[in-house]
This record gives sequence, structure tokens and C-alpha cells, in this order.
Amino acid sequence: MRITPRQLVDAAAIARRWIRYQAMLWNVPAISWGISHGGRVVMLDAMGSADLASGRPATPDTTSYRCASITKTMTATLVMQQVEAGRMRLDDSIDTYLGWTRRLSHAKDISIRHLLIHGGGVIRDGSNIWGDDDFPDRDTVRAEVRQRLTFAEPSTTFRYSNIAYVLLGEALESVTGRSFETLLQRNILGPLILRGSAPSLTPRVRQTIATGYYRRRPGENPHPARHAEARAFAPAGGLVSTVPDLLSYQRAHFQGVGTLISDLSRREMQRTQWQRPEEPNHGIGWMIWHVDGVGIRGHSGGFPGFTTKIGFSPEWGLCAAVLNNTNGPVPGLGLDMIFHSVVWVVRRWQDAGDSAHGHSRASLGRFAGHYRGDTGEITIVRINRSLYLIDPEMTMPLASAARLQADGARRFTIVEGDDYGHFGEEVSFAVDAAGRSTAMRYGPHTLHRADI
Repeated sequence: MRITPRQLVDAAAIARRWIRYQAMLWNVPAISWGISHGGRVVMLDAMGSADLASGRPATPDTTSYRCASITKTMTATLVMQQVEAGRMRLDDSIDTYLGWTRRLSHAKDISIRHLLIHGGGVIRDGSNIWGDDDFPDRDTVRAEVRQRLTFAEPSTTFRYSNIAYVLLGEALESVTGRSFETLLQRNILGPLILRGSAPSLTPRVRQTIATGYYRRRPGENPHPARHAEARAFAPAGGLVSTVPDLLSYQRAHFQGVGTLISDLSRREMQRTQWQRPEEPNHGIGWMIWHVDGVGIRGHSGGFPGFTTKIGFSPEWGLCAAVLNNTNGPVPGLGLDMIFHSVVWVVRRWQDAGDSAHGHSRASLGRFAGHYRGDTGEITIVRINRSLYLIDPEMTMPLASAARLQADGARRFTIVEGDDYGHFGEEVSFAVDAAGRSTAMRYGPHTLHRADI
């Protein structure tokens, strides 16, 4: 699918306004996000404080975040590298590589593939007796796995498992003779020149990492999370990274790009290997879901004080990443909003190509922004040579956007949209001396510009 530069400009601007508004609503301390297309960065943006105590601002390119389960996609990539080298096979049982599991029930029936796709019936996290802000060492994990490895027989049910990826990390160490951190650095981060990333809390990333914060209710003081070492859980969630690095990493999983793994391995990783009752489905390492009909491969991440999400569309050549330093839904919603924006900009592009009364794209762009009034907030966005009105509190708002047709220099009529709204009525704008809008009149309401 071909996307033009102008379409990407408009889609990125729409997603940017929406993400900023949602981050404000959810009281996110800091958020960084970005979009790339065909290897070219389309947008990098950030808002808020990476550390509330010092006031250190978040940056779109250098602030790093705990990426948590996004690490699983890299662990899966490392496994595929070893499969290509002939050191591992996807359908070998785990006791082939981890001798200490041979006496465990079901170990001989659980394959490497089962672990990769969360289909082995393996317990999720263990007892978590080590606490919410700490992680176990390998001896502790082994002791718990010996007590109980599975809750169900392999291939009977999908159940997301961090322990499965802990075992994969140990299997990788067994066949290579190298630590997981060394493998991740030498086989992925180094070759892709991901300088803002690290497999653990190295001294370098401690200088750039945001402070994580737990969710708080109104009136509560910020509660920072401790920067815990992932220890044995590193293969399941130890990665620290930045938005640009994650965009580059995802692009390395496009067909024909680089030598990280073969195209055959990319296809194997990205095809659905376990179909759940509802999306996301799962490939090898990757979650698989759709936004407005576009297939996306990616992964979410949750860590004490952090929530993250990445996703890419092989069909569109598009990658996105949204990282924030608190626990909440904004990265997941924002990631999908990015793809939603691209889809609807492309779908509406032709119909949005007409403009009356001499408006150019630039002149229409002066009206785009957030507007706030007593009854709520409205966002005006530009698609091609038309303006649209959306509700910034909606998920996937462009599907029900109201199109404005120009009737004059500052007057428009709603010609498409919700029949519960002011369909067929006038929207007008007040402008400053430079021609930039300062307020809008929508039905009986006046809303003032309030960009975030």
C-alpha cells in the first residue's frame, strides 16, 4: 500500500494532538512516541517530565524507558538466529537444552515453539514472593519451576507466560555459552547500532532512563517505582530503550531489510501460530492484531512504573512506538491511534481534496488545533484540503469525524458527520493578526483554542 508524504504529515499531526490530549487526561508524567515509514522518521515527539522531582523533561529521541515484554520479541529473534545456525530446533522439547527439567512433569512434551507462542501451559510468573518491585535470580526461578511448571497440558490453551521466556533465555545461554545480556548486545543491539538501548540497567542508560511512577488517584502525591534489576526475568522484560531505537529495530523485521534474520524466519515469526478468541493473536514473539483492517505485528510492555507498546505494518512499511513512565492505557491506545490516523487519512484523501474560497493546505492548517469550551473539547484536524472535527476523548475518532466545507475565509458548514451533532450548521473561527485561529463557534457554543 502506497502512502504519500503529505498523507503521513496529516496523519502524524492528527495522532500527535490525540496522544497529547490523552496523556493529559490520564495524568501521564512523561510520554515519548514516534513514527517511521520506509526507514525514514516521520515524527518524533514527547511531553512531560522524565523525572518529576528534578523537572527533567522527556525528549523524543534520548529519554529511555523500561520496555518490559517488548524484550520477548528480541528473545524470540535470538532463538530464530540459533535455529538458522542449526543449534536449536523449534520443535525440540525444552529438556533437550535444559537438563535440569528432565524429571519435571510435561517437560518432555513442551517444545521451544510452545514457549515462544505461550502454548505450553507454563505458569505465568511464579509465586512473586520476591515482591512487586524486585525480580528473582535463576536459582529462585528453578526452585519454583520444580515445584510447578505447568497449570495445563501443552497445546491445550493459550496462557501468557513470563516464565516461558525465562526458560528460553536459559536455553539460549546453554547452546551458545554466552549470557543472555551478551547475546542481546552482540546479536541485535550492536548490529543495529541501537545506542540508546541496553539489555539491563547499565550505567549508560541510568543517565537517560525516565523515573517510573505508579498510577495515582486525584490528590495523591507521585509514587516513584524503584529501578529494579530484571535478573532471571531479563529475557522476558529486561530491555531499556528509546523510541528511535525501537523504530529501527522493528524495521529490521521487514522483508528484505538487513541480515538480522532471514526472510523465512521473519515470515515464521509474523504468521499467526496461536489464534485466540479475540485479538491479539500470537506469532513467534510477536502479537498480531488489526486496526481498521490493517494487520499489525508488535508487542506491549508493562513494568512497575512503565507502560509501552510498539507495532509495525509490513503492508504499509510503517513502524510506531509509544513509551510512557506510568502504568496505564495511553501507549496501547496511542499506538492504535497512529495506525487509525494513517488509514483514515488515506481513505478520506480523495474526498478531502476539494477546497473552496481559495483555501490552501497551509491556510487550513491555521485552524487545526484543540478547542475548549464549557461543554467540553473538540479537535480540528486537516486531511488534504479539508478540515474535520473529531472528539479527542473517543478511541478511533476519525471513523465518525465531521467534515467541514469552506463557505468563506473563516466560515464552514458541517457536511458530513454524526446526526446527533450540528450537521448542516455553521462552524466559524476567530483569528489573530497572523491569521491563526484563536476560537471557534460550533452550534451554540464558543470554544477557545487550547493546544497541548
